Amino acid sequence: MPPVRCALACAALVAIACLAAQAQAPNPIVRVADFTPDHSTNGHPGLPKDWTLKVWQGQPDVKVVSENGEAVLRLRSDKAAVSVYREIKLNLAHHPVLTWKWKVTKLPKDGDARVMNLDDQAAGLYVIFPRFPSFVNSQLIGYIWDSNVPEGTVIQSKKNPLVHYVVVRSGGGSMSKWITEERNVLEDYRRVFGQDPPDVGGISVMIDTDDTRAEAESYFARIEFSRTGQANLQPPPNRFVKFQQPELVLPK
Repeated sequence: MPPVRCALACAALVAIACLAAQAQAPNPIVRVADFTPDHSTNGHPGLPKDWTLKVWQGQPDVKVVSENGEAVLRLRSDKAAVSVYREIKLNLAHHPVLTWKWKVTKLPKDGDARVMNLDDQAAGLYVIFPRFPSFVNSQLIGYIWDSNVPEGTVIQSKKNPLVHYVVVRSGGGSMSKWITEERNVLEDYRRVFGQDPPDVGGISVMIDTDDTRAEAESYFARIEFSRTGQANLQPPPNRFVKFQQPELVLPK
């Protein structure tokens, strides 16, 4: 084959290989929620489509509402503990970065994840790592907005040792403002559990005020996983502190 024709043939093969690799590569973004309301008769009224309601305590007050033309999830709690859950299948090696928008308008004043009988939060976004058998053995990382625990604290739940909290926001300094958060869940899992994670099996959004017998309100918008996140959403330095055993972070 003449050199020129050989070079063209090689270039064509390289281009085909690149296209095939791109076709097999995972999508750069996996959208978990756009909170389209479910108007079917099968779900809880106002519940987002493809999400399941879980009530541990009290009456659920979960609803998709419109704000500035965007569908968002509103959660209210009056001495209740309620979450909504969606199953997903996701490999963090391909999509390690979790991005979401949230807003808190009312906090349970005495909520404190370090104390068993005060473990309430206005907002929590939980990444679920199923392990057999089912939920009784699943690991969870909860990104929470706590009322009193300092931002950056990583703490094991005193109610369930398989749940670990990462306090992303604390107190009322940023209340009533939409905030976009970004976490590298792959790195968070490695720091908390000391190993590489299994596949993600679900996402849960929760509001919880049954321990403090208080009221709270929060909102969630876009939730998605991506390969690299957004360059303009770098987390503050030292937000993720070294894991502490629960007995070391009890209030004075």
